[in-house]
Amino acid sequence: MSCFIAGLGVLAPGLNSGSHALRVLRGDEPYVRLDARIPMVAGLAANEMRRCPTTARYALDVGQQALAEAGWEAPRVATVFSSGSGDLEILDKNCRALIQEPIAVSPILFHNSVHNAVAGYWGIAMGSRAPSTSLSVYEDSFAAGLLEALMMASLGSPCLLVVYDTLPPAALAPVRKVTAPFAVALAVCQERPAKACTRIDWAWGPRDSEELVLDRPALEALRTSNPAARSLPLLQAMARRQAARVVLPYLAEGQLLLDVCPLPAGAATD
Repeated sequence: MSCFIAGLGVLAPGLNSGSHALRVLRGDEPYVRLDARIPMVAGLAANEMRRCPTTARYALDVGQQALAEAGWEAPRVATVFSSGSGDLEILDKNCRALIQEPIAVSPILFHNSVHNAVAGYWGIAMGSRAPSTSLSVYEDSFAAGLLEALMMASLGSPCLLVVYDTLPPAALAPVRKVTAPFAVALAVCQERPAKACTRIDWAWGPRDSEELVLDRPALEALRTSNPAARSLPLLQAMARRQAARVVLPYLAEGQLLLDVCPLPAGAATD
């Protein structure tokens, strides 16, 4: 089955946007692992902005990047949000509150603790009532989210995939080794866009291939630092503008096979 990627958003240490990430992955610019810039969030009123957690800020930043590149209207676009851990900072604060006397859990923290809180902030910021799915598949959360977005797009609905994880608090860092924040968004559709894009022919099957390891050590370290960063081999294939196969492990015995083919601007000929 085939779909197209019409837009990209990225925010991570040393990768400030989708276009910047493609230049770095193509080798046009060196990779310098600086702290990730502060996420930019548009569309939220002052009250929502104060309540908006870091996870949602990362997700909205990259989602808005991808949406703008695709030229899509947010209220009409279905969304898939996927995160390996959700918001561990809020989890930590809520757990600490539960062991105090008297117990006093913040209503705002409780509100933000549900896994689809990020989808809620997206709906508020973008005025969207389109269908939305929130997933978590631990280390395979990018593959799971991509599979869901590809299936939704195959049914004819343009879909925005957003995958994100941020740093855990100190108490959880020893057991949840996410060592860099990373967020990525892909605008996925069934109909080929008129502008330059990437076609993905995809299939799911039993595990029989090894996932791609990036050839630059610093980028490989980033790839393994965060479930969302498992997207980097796909982004590298997009950046290099050459046909490539990308294998994404999915659960214990499965894999998502992606045949990636960058396409120039123009109408489809096949």
